[in-house]
Amino acid sequence: MAKTISLCIIAKDEEQNIARCINSAKDYVDQIIVVDTGSTDYTVELAEELGAEVYHFIWQDDFALARNKSLEHATGDWILFLDCDEELDPDTAPLLKGVIENENFNGYSLKIINMFNNQPGTRFLGFRMFRNSPLHRFECPIHEQILPSVIRNSSRDKIGQSDITIYHYGYDIDEAANKNKIERNLRILHKAHQDYGNTGFIPFYIAVEHQKMGDYQKALDYYTLSLGRSDINENYVPSMIRSMVTCYINLQQYQEGLDFADKFLKVFPNYTDLVYLKGILYSHLDNIPQALECMNQCIAMGPPPINLFSVHGIADEKPKSFIQNITEGLIRQGLELFIQGNKAQAYTALDTAFQQLKKTPDEECYTQMIETMISFL
Repeated sequence: MAKTISLCIIAKDEEQNIARCINSAKDYVDQIIVVDTGSTDYTVELAEELGAEVYHFIWQDDFALARNKSLEHATGDWILFLDCDEELDPDTAPLLKGVIENENFNGYSLKIINMFNNQPGTRFLGFRMFRNSPLHRFECPIHEQILPSVIRNSSRDKIGQSDITIYHYGYDIDEAANKNKIERNLRILHKAHQDYGNTGFIPFYIAVEHQKMGDYQKALDYYTLSLGRSDINENYVPSMIRSMVTCYINLQQYQEGLDFADKFLKVFPNYTDLVYLKGILYSHLDNIPQALECMNQCIAMGPPPINLFSVHGIADEKPKSFIQNITEGLIRQGLELFIQGNKAQAYTALDTAFQQLKKTPDEECYTQMIETMISFL
C-alpha cells in the first residue's frame, strides 16, 4: 500500500502567503493541517477553501508546542512541514512520493533556498520530512528542532538527503515588522538559553539576531560561545563559521578574520564562501594579488557541497564582479600613478591587471587598459 504524507503548517495572519504555500504542495500530499495561533485576517478562511484542516491553538511563545499540536492531528505515514512563507519547487515536488517509499531512511533533509526580491540569495539543507511517530516531537520554543528526536529514536545514518527544493520568501518584510520579529525572537531565545543549559544552537541563533541588528561584536561573542559548545558536525556550524568571518570584516578585524578563515578551511576545504571572504579580507588589507587569487580560486572550486550554507553565485557572479571591479581600479590607479610621475608603481598596477585579464578575459577592461597605455605615449 502506498505511503501517505501529511503537510503540517502553523500560521498567524498569513493571508498573503498561505495560498502559495498550500497550492505548491496539495497535489503531492494526502492531508493538509494548519494550526492557527490567532489570525485576525483571512488566513483560516483561505486555508479551509484550499482543503486544509484548521485547528486553533492559543499562542504561548513556543513554536515547538504549536508544531507538535499539528503532529497530533496528522494521519499520514510521513510528515512534511513548511512555513507559510515557503513553497515547494514545482520541478522537484513530484519526488515526494518516491522518497517516502525508500525503507532505508526515517527522515530527509531538503534543499532550502532563501529568496531576496524574488531572486535566489542563500541556500542550505534543512531537515523537513520524517516518519510520523509519537516518538518524534519538536523541541525548543524557537528555531524548533525535530531532527534530534528522530535521531534519538533511530540513527543518523537513517537520515537521507533529497533534491526536493523549498523556496523561502520570509526576508521580504518591512523594517518595522523585521524589528518586531527580532525582538520577539530574542525574548524567546534568552528564555530558552536559561532552560536549555549548555546547548550550542541557542547562542548561535541569538548571535544571528544580533547580527541582523548590526551589533557585530555581540553577535561574534555569542557565535564564539556557540562554537565552543557545538560539535563540528552540527548542520549549523558551517553557517556560523561563515557568519563569524563576516563579523570580523564588519568589525574591521581583518587579520583576525583571515586567521579564523584559514583555520576552518582546514576543516571545510571545499567551502568556497570562506575563500571568497578571504578575498574580501585581503582587499581590505590592500593585498590585491592575494585577493584576486582567492577570487580565481572560487571560480575554479565551483559551488560548495550542499551541506555547506552558501550564497548564490559564490563561484561565478560574485568573484567575477569582484575581479572586474578590482581590475578596473588597478587600471585607473595605473593612470593616476603615471600622471604623478610614479612610473614603476604604475606599471606594477597595470601588470597585475594584465595578469588577471589573462585568467579572466574582459573586453571592456582590455579596451580600458589599451587606452591607458596609449595615454602613456
